[in-house]
Amino acid sequence: MALASCANSRYASGPDTEDIEALPGYRGTIQALSYQSSEKNLDERRLTIYLPPGYFKEPQRRYPVMYLLHGARGNEVTWIERGDCLKTLDSLYAGGAVDEFILVLPNSNNYFGRKDYKNGRAVNAVRAFWTVDGDAESFFMKDVVAAVDGRYRTIPDKNGRAIAGMSTGALQAMYISANWPDSFAYVGLFSPYAYDELAEMRNPQFYEALTCKMRTQFSNPPSFYGLYIGNKDIFYPHMMLFDRSLTRRGYKHELVVTPGGHEWYNWRKYLIMFYQEAFR
Repeated sequence: MALASCANSRYASGPDTEDIEALPGYRGTIQALSYQSSEKNLDERRLTIYLPPGYFKEPQRRYPVMYLLHGARGNEVTWIERGDCLKTLDSLYAGGAVDEFILVLPNSNNYFGRKDYKNGRAVNAVRAFWTVDGDAESFFMKDVVAAVDGRYRTIPDKNGRAIAGMSTGALQAMYISANWPDSFAYVGLFSPYAYDELAEMRNPQFYEALTCKMRTQFSNPPSFYGLYIGNKDIFYPHMMLFDRSLTRRGYKHELVVTPGGHEWYNWRKYLIMFYQEAFR
């Protein structure tokens, strides 16, 4: 079965667990983990885990964890399909460019219920963007991080966690890291939009008061906070304003501007950069 899970049928199923776990040619181990959801309309979700090559060879070793979020029209395999995230990581492992860590690919879409979710299917891009309401994000620590820490040999503290995402996933990663300022030491935002007024209206507790939340976040700042944007990206002007705002407040961060727009060519490049910044 092909992994592509964007289908015309409204309730088309996502990729089967056995198809995810049987993907060939990787140095590490791919696992599809199901976990209990705290959301009001969804009792279970699934995420994809990539365990590093040494995970089963060194049974006493604990590993840091990177959470990598997809954008609109994505799910828990999109970064594998479109972003080559595992092949890239394997190449960096082979060249000694990064130390081993656990990579987690959550599904951060908002769904209308179990039938709509259907094994983590991808959803229409417009719907995915306009239904960002903080429901899935609000339970990120309770559901996603707790499930990973409970099952795998992680380093369950701020210095042992990184979070990144592209587009809508970058928006979610930005707010997740701001809402839990003591949980993520490495933050990578690829083509984000920083102030989502509609999301704030839908879930003010999670999405409001970013400035105030970031003041707390940067009082004990992340070890790395990176903004990545293409100079032709639709959000480029917005990111320049956001960068100036962070600079004016004295918040240490990195801004990376590349040629090109809101596209996978850039997001793959940003991921390579962020892989090498995390857990240094």
